Amino acid sequence: MKTFLKVFAGIVVLLVIAVAGFVYTFDANNYKEEIAELIESVTDRPITIAGDMDISLYPWIGIKINDVTIGNAAGFSTKTFATIGQFDVRIKVLPLLQKRLDVDKLVLHRLALELEMNAAGENNWSDFAGVAENENVESESDLAGLTIGGIDLADSRISWVDVSTGKQLKLSNLSLSTQAVIKGQPLPIELKAFIQSNQPEWQAAINAKTRLEFNQDSAVFDAKGLKLTVKALLPNTEMEKVTLAMVADSKINLQARSAKLTNARIGALGLVMGGTFDVENIFSVPVIQGPVKVKAFEAGKLAKHFNFDIPQMANAQGLKHISLTALFKTDFDTVYMDSISANVDQSKVKGFVHITGLSQPVVRYELKADRINLDDYRLVNNELEQDEAPLLLDFIRAVDVEGVLDVEAITVGDTELHKVQMASNIENDILNANPITMLVSEGEVKAAIRLDAREMPAVSFVAEARQMDARATINPLLTNILGDKAPALSGRVDADANLSATGSSVTALKTSAQGTIKVNMDKAIVKGVDFDHASYAVVADYAERNNFRVSRTFNVEYDPDRETEFDRLRATFRVSKGKLINSDLLLESETVNVTGTGSLDFINGKLDYRPVIDMKVVSTVNVRDKLRDHPMEYQALGSWGEVTTEFDVKRYDLHLGRLMIQEAKANRNRRINSQSENSWQNAVSK
Repeated sequence: MKTFLKVFAGIVVLLVIAVAGFVYTFDANNYKEEIAELIESVTDRPITIAGDMDISLYPWIGIKINDVTIGNAAGFSTKTFATIGQFDVRIKVLPLLQKRLDVDKLVLHRLALELEMNAAGENNWSDFAGVAENENVESESDLAGLTIGGIDLADSRISWVDVSTGKQLKLSNLSLSTQAVIKGQPLPIELKAFIQSNQPEWQAAINAKTRLEFNQDSAVFDAKGLKLTVKALLPNTEMEKVTLAMVADSKINLQARSAKLTNARIGALGLVMGGTFDVENIFSVPVIQGPVKVKAFEAGKLAKHFNFDIPQMANAQGLKHISLTALFKTDFDTVYMDSISANVDQSKVKGFVHITGLSQPVVRYELKADRINLDDYRLVNNELEQDEAPLLLDFIRAVDVEGVLDVEAITVGDTELHKVQMASNIENDILNANPITMLVSEGEVKAAIRLDAREMPAVSFVAEARQMDARATINPLLTNILGDKAPALSGRVDADANLSATGSSVTALKTSAQGTIKVNMDKAIVKGVDFDHASYAVVADYAERNNFRVSRTFNVEYDPDRETEFDRLRATFRVSKGKLINSDLLLESETVNVTGTGSLDFINGKLDYRPVIDMKVVSTVNVRDKLRDHPMEYQALGSWGEVTTEFDVKRYDLHLGRLMIQEAKANRNRRINSQSENSWQNAVSK
């Protein structure tokens, strides 16, 4: 910076000498070439003055130059480094005798700078802005008495390009105004500009106000009370318009081309962030990094900036208390959030998220959470409306994602999932979550999900579960379907599922779903079904309706806590056309077998299932066992939670009727035979 000021002062002094010597004797416009050559000798750049020159005299020596062109250094793509539409400066004469430079106001209009980084990594401005290594920065400056009444930069533009990458930044409508520039005193400034970027594609209107203090020796600007407003347009993204507001104290180091923001408060997208940040490459593509703290916010308000509404959830406070701290880094094309420590409602989350690209984001993440209660986030809107609503697939189609999510515990109703881990990736509009692993009721579950979001969305699901506790996995499903009277299972469950579906809504997926679900249990215990009472009650009821006398042994009182142990449970469910179809249910024990066939319409929530109870009797000698020695057929009908069970009376009546007649005939024959035997014996005795 010292070099730049010295060059500027040298130019001004030379111009002053020229003016003082010849102002009364010549027209300056006739000496533009000579003046240009004089400036070239100082700047080592070709200079062209195409416009008029105007000179004023005592007490201010002023010079106004229009349409100046400064050539570029060798090795760069453009011939022009800068053009100046108007340069106007006035200098007091007498302070020059005291080695003080007292400038009224520096006017610079229609400035155009062409900044470039070539393929070799060299730039075309360092010879103006740099500080020579051999300079003694501790020496007293020759320009210690520099005073400028103000700076007026207007209607200007600056472009920057990196030839090796093709990245471009363009500042247009650039204006800069200041009050008096006095050494040792803060300088209030106001900056306005419109900036455009091609990689990534974005544009923004910038308005900045601050008070600058400049250390000439260290080339450091101290910008206190910086207020920055950025109104950005982000085409090809979900958040096309973004407003950012920042308040901070800043130090700008011209030598290091860096800055430091302290006590920063940033507001954007409804978020309020605070922290201290280091900024590198301030003359090209800035890199901002530092620890950041995001105050508590609501996910719903943030989602609105992405044109998305979060549906109403069971817990009205869900996703309304989110806060985090992280190590933040961005170059406006990438956003890195490392060492994340977040609170999401009652959950604590740690990990990192890296995002590359704004128009087509590439996301890499690794997150760990302690506990999540999914019941809090259950949607409460009309279920039919939810099912008919189109699937939200735009996110899958817009990003490239890869990462791992670990959750210590997830609560779903009465079920606890532990050690949940999911590796997922989204690429080419296809989501793969594979593998998904977890512990469920001390059992292990492995699963994989594939969602193809291309033309016609398609979903596939494969899972295997081993040694799950039936009380925590099967029983909640039975209760949901059958209501409070549902039987309870205990034991370890093995299950396998292979399902697929296509469609752009939940209803379409349900309707098109197909595949199989297999369930297997060894040593299953059923509680809540008294099989003895069921068989005896059927017989007793039949006898009462038909005026038969039966033994009191059939009057067995129902025991709701009765348990029956089965050696095995097997069932295969076929999924087709919105139904869960089963034809091979088998519960097998030493005393009873249960089979079944039927279907569950999971679109309409309708159940039509026919279980058959087959009691195993030791013998068929006594009547009681004979009466039970026939399968009892039932029918379960109704909607979820309102299922009624009916016994097939007609079919069983036919069996019992035939059995009763057979027993009656047998008893009659025994009586006849007994009477005949007695008569013959009496006759013989006589």
